[in-house]
Amino acid sequence: MTHQPPQMPQQGYGTPHPPYPGAPVPPQNGSTPPTGLPHPGGVGFAPQPPAPPTRRTGLIVAVVLVVVVLLAGGGFLVWSMLGGGGNTEAGGNTSTAGTLPTPMVVKSTPVDLRYDAKATALKYPPEKRNPATYPEFKGLTQVDSVYHPKNNDAVILGVHTATGTVSDPAQRVQTAFAPNDMAVAPKGFSLHDPAAKGAVLRCGISQGDGFYVPLCVWADSTSVGDVTGVGDASSRSLEKIDLKALAQQASDLRKAMRSGSAG
Repeated sequence: MTHQPPQMPQQGYGTPHPPYPGAPVPPQNGSTPPTGLPHPGGVGFAPQPPAPPTRRTGLIVAVVLVVVVLLAGGGFLVWSMLGGGGNTEAGGNTSTAGTLPTPMVVKSTPVDLRYDAKATALKYPPEKRNPATYPEFKGLTQVDSVYHPKNNDAVILGVHTATGTVSDPAQRVQTAFAPNDMAVAPKGFSLHDPAAKGAVLRCGISQGDGFYVPLCVWADSTSVGDVTGVGDASSRSLEKIDLKALAQQASDLRKAMRSGSAG
């Protein structure tokens, strides 16, 4: 995960890719940079991040800025019409060989999470993914998705998962966080899964350009996952970030995806 300090977004069309472990990006007007974000952002006339930064935090912040512009300028309606709102298609990725499924609904606390197929297609076209942005997934098969709490589409969870043989889960998690500028250092959280022996879940808060963005990473013997909270899950106030909530959501997403069930 090579990342650089936050950069000012440029004007253009297309959907920027999320940098760190995951968040989405409402589509924009210009060409899509060849990257990926933990990662907010067709018809939305919003600024677009420049070429992939060396530090993931920079791209995350650029995406957060896009979401703020859209919400402040009434662009949320456009975002909703294009798939960021309640127009979710009736199914998730059920499983290409060797990948985790993306259930349409994931049971979670305090509210279930809903897969947004249209937002996923717009935000994370596989052909635009830059593998260098996700070094924690090296050698694994990656899948990207967007989820919202069922009662709040303004909270955007960028979810990136990968499967394969993971010999050192703790090292994979460390690799995901290492390039980020952290306001709150990653700390361990429970996966609420008695069978998850050797699995690791760590969450922290990245910072850049006055924004704070929560992100969680899990890894076990066969999967790695990044969950980034943008939109209303991010904030200019560190005190308003609910890291425990994202940790619970990350744990619930992992459990549902690994069980292959919708909850």
